[in-house]
Amino acid sequence: MKKTFFFFIFCLSAFSFVGCIKNKDKIFAGTQVEIDATSWNSNAAGLTYPIMTRVPRFDFVTGSTDSTLRRTAGTVRVRINLIGAPSKSAQTVGYQVFSSPVSTVAFPATVTGQTPAAAAASLTVLDAVAGTHYAALSGKVTIPADSSFGYINVQVLNPGPTAGQARFLGIRLDSTGSLKPAVNYSQLGLAIDQR
Repeated sequence: MKKTFFFFIFCLSAFSFVGCIKNKDKIFAGTQVEIDATSWNSNAAGLTYPIMTRVPRFDFVTGSTDSTLRRTAGTVRVRINLIGAPSKSAQTVGYQVFSSPVSTVAFPATVTGQTPAAAAASLTVLDAVAGTHYAALSGKVTIPADSSFGYINVQVLNPGPTAGQARFLGIRLDSTGSLKPAVNYSQLGLAIDQR
């Protein structure tokens, strides 16, 4: 009986010392920007950002079965997302172009019957040249008032086919605009198939 009484007292005292600590909710109140495709795609091997060989899905032409990013792709829109509350005035995001950190990139095969049809291949990567492989970029994106998105329009130019090559265009958000980039989602590589 004595053992049961002491056991009951021990359990009662153990439960009486347990309490809850009220944690404050963690709320992000700032604003940042990210490249949309970086949060949806896996990083390239050995890199901290993805290298896209396909046109971003939200910009893909409805009814088309070829999504490969190639010299005949036309204009590719890279979406910039605002993280945080939209502003009542337009805001800017700065970006810069950077060079290729890789020497080869794998491209998937295109579906039979597409023009131009291409087999899966590992292509040699060279840096894209403004005015030859893509139209020069401004270095600034505007996110309109009361919006959460802005777009970098990359006009892919067609200098003609080059066997076995892809051209790399790297985009890195920087602090030159009114919004600061999110560190982990501020870079994207675009590999343009030149076959």
